[in-house]
Amino acid sequence: MKPLFIFSFFLISISNFAQTNLIKNGGFELETQNWNGDAATVSPYDKKVGKNSIVINQFVGAEWKALDQTVTIPKNTFAIECSVWMKTDGVENQKEEYKAGAVILEFTNAGGKQIATETIGRAKETTNWTNYKKTIKIPTDAKKIRVMLALAQTNGSVFFDDVNAIALSEEEYFKLNPITTIPEGQKTIAAPKEFSNGNFEDSLNSWNGSGIISVTDKKEGNAAAEITSKTAEWKAIDQISNINEGDKTIEISGWLKAKDIQQGKDPWNNGMFIIEFKKDENNKASEDQLIGTVTGTTDWTHFKKSFQIPEGAKKYRIMIAMSVCTGTLLADNIEVKLSK
Repeated sequence: MKPLFIFSFFLISISNFAQTNLIKNGGFELETQNWNGDAATVSPYDKKVGKNSIVINQFVGAEWKALDQTVTIPKNTFAIECSVWMKTDGVENQKEEYKAGAVILEFTNAGGKQIATETIGRAKETTNWTNYKKTIKIPTDAKKIRVMLALAQTNGSVFFDDVNAIALSEEEYFKLNPITTIPEGQKTIAAPKEFSNGNFEDSLNSWNGSGIISVTDKKEGNAAAEITSKTAEWKAIDQISNINEGDKTIEISGWLKAKDIQQGKDPWNNGMFIIEFKKDENNKASEDQLIGTVTGTTDWTHFKKSFQIPEGAKKYRIMIAMSVCTGTLLADNIEVKLSK
């Protein structure tokens, strides 16, 4: 009976590991106990669950106002699943995207130094109660997480309720967040007549190279492309498309996000968004052109550039690349517009 008891206890421990909310008083039933800061007040009248929510109000000044809580990451945690209910009332729409009602997760090392940040959700103007949820893999050396509930440098009112941060093992993460992988060399697509699947909603179809599909971290829709490199080498996905007769210019745009990208020995060794013009399969029509680049850890960043199509160019090749560096690069909503 003793071995059976130990095995049963082990199973219960695994289940509890994936179910425990690391946040204390995430529903604000004890008002703002366990939370830091004095920017918020308790709202017993407008809440999502339980008897309370909290609200941050600001009518002039557009300063940073926030409540936060820091918790230790349990041993053997592979990822954190963070979810929060948020509602806004008259939050001013500023030029900068980050100036909004926001839920932000910050990872720190044992000494309290910031390693990475992730935005779980943002809201502006007036919105109903909405659940914002994201699963984030734990960065290397991260020991603690800090959850920030903020009215970030804008005016208005933002409500928060039912804050959760769930620790996931590697097994639990991949059960909840299955990925599609395309090993390098498994699939080669002949040059399509038109650029397609720039939003990666159709997995990595139309793209060549090595990468995975992320269903948890994307700019819009259901998916984004993810390229991770643990060693400083070239790793990329690309797509070759035709240039139509008479086309004079091409506009390329897209979103990139960096996660702990460590630049290589040269300045261009980072996450890159590139276009190559080709006369044929073996000859370039010009030098490669850079559309955008990211390094370190960033939020989703938009890049857009227009180019004159070089004389003799018959095809173009879009590349999303980790250029001899380490870390993770995400890409989403790649768009191409050709003009005569």
